[in-house]
Amino acid sequence: MATSVTWDIGCEYGGGFMNNPGRYLALLPPINGATAATGTPYFTENPGQRLYQWDMQLNLQYMPKDWLTWWTEATFRHSDVPYWTGTGGVTPPLGNTGAPASFVCSNGTPIGADACANEGGVWFPDLRTREVVWGAGVMVKF
Repeated sequence: MATSVTWDIGCEYGGGFMNNPGRYLALLPPINGATAATGTPYFTENPGQRLYQWDMQLNLQYMPKDWLTWWTEATFRHSDVPYWTGTGGVTPPLGNTGAPASFVCSNGTPIGADACANEGGVWFPDLRTREVVWGAGVMVKF
């Protein structure tokens, strides 16, 4: 009696771009707990401030059985202004302190940009213009 082996390998690719004069389509990075309602001085969303982003993605899937899929994917994102969170993060040294719509000093004191001269200067989030995201997993149908 012969047994048959059925499996499938899939490869998908994609990408996109966004030209956003005024940044009205951008999700506000949650710097110091900022939301769309509070805003943040670190990433303003004023009319005329451009934001151009693009990305591309590659996805590979291996299906040794009808009910089992192994997958992996990689995504590369680019922005013309710093937008993606870097390794330093978007949280000030002492955590989210003060009003999200104000500057934070380098030591974490939430007293504003003018008063930060004696506190080590103004803290800035680690925002990057590029980001690479990689993921892998298994999907099982029960």
